[in-house]
Amino acid sequence: MLRHTEDQLRQSQKMEAVGQLAGGVAHDFNNLLTAIIGYSELLLGRTENDEMLRMCLGEIKAAGDRAAALTSQLLAFRQEQVLQPIVVELK
Repeated sequence: MLRHTEDQLRQSQKMEAVGQLAGGVAHDFNNLLTAIIGYSELLLGRTENDEMLRMCLGEIKAAGDRAAALTSQLLAFRQEQVLQPIVVELK
């Protein structure tokens, strides 16, 4: 009985460590994605005449969006609340 309880404690500690690692990676990865998605959106707004470039930038942004969704899943695994960013106009 004691052996089983010790095994459960070790398993719980391992899961906590995995959760902390996943959360740390997710936060760092999310910071990188913010730049990728943000710059792709900026460039998309400046490339009205080049359809091929718009298509490529759209693919970059879509990949960034998919990666951001994965980040959300990692944070949910760690049971952290994901902040929902909003667009604000800076003057």
